[in-house]
Amino acid sequence: MSFEALLSKPFRWPKSGDRLFTVSSDWDGNATLTEPAHNRMVLMMAGYKRAADLMVAHATDDRGDRDTLVFPILFNYRQFIELSLKYLIATYGPTVEIEAIWKSHDLSVLWARFQAVLEGFAVTDPDGADEAVGRIVAEFAAVDPGSFSHRYPVDTKGRPIELALGHVDLVVLADVMTAVDGYFTGCDGYLDALEGAEP
Repeated sequence: MSFEALLSKPFRWPKSGDRLFTVSSDWDGNATLTEPAHNRMVLMMAGYKRAADLMVAHATDDRGDRDTLVFPILFNYRQFIELSLKYLIATYGPTVEIEAIWKSHDLSVLWARFQAVLEGFAVTDPDGADEAVGRIVAEFAAVDPGSFSHRYPVDTKGRPIELALGHVDLVVLADVMTAVDGYFTGCDGYLDALEGAEP
C-alpha cells in the first residue's frame, strides 16, 4: 500500500453503542460458533490452518504485510498441529487405552502420545510418512517449544524471547503444512476405519 493510500484510508474512531458481539438480522453475515466440543475442535483445526493459508497468500502478494503477518502465520500453523494431535489422540486413544493430553502444549509430548496410538492400532509406516511428519513436528517444537515464541516478544518475566528463526520462506512453509494436513486427514480416516472394523 502506498503512503498516499495509507493517508486516504478512513479513520474509524470508537463511538457510543459500539458492541463487539452482535447477531445480524441478515443471517448471511453471521458466523456460527458450534456448540458440541467435537465439532468445534474440527472447525478450530481447519480454521487455524485456513487462516494461516490465507495470510500466506496475502503476504506473498503484499510485501508490506509480510513481516507483520509472519507471527500469526507461525502461531496458527503451530496451533493447527497441536489441535490436530490432541484431536487424534482424544478420538482414537481410548480404543487402545491411551489417554488424551489436554494440559500440554509440548508438540514433542503430543507426537510421542500419537505414535503410541498408532502403535496401539498396529499401524505400519511403509511410505515413511510418520517419520517425515515426526521430523516436521520436531522442527516446529524446536522453533516454538511452548507456543509462546510467536505470540509474545518477552517471557512472563519480561525477558526477550530468543527466536530460532531470522527468516522463513512462507510459500514453502504453507506447502509443507498442506502435506501435514493431508497426513492428519489420512490418519483420521484410516484410524476411523480400523476402529469401525473392531469386533
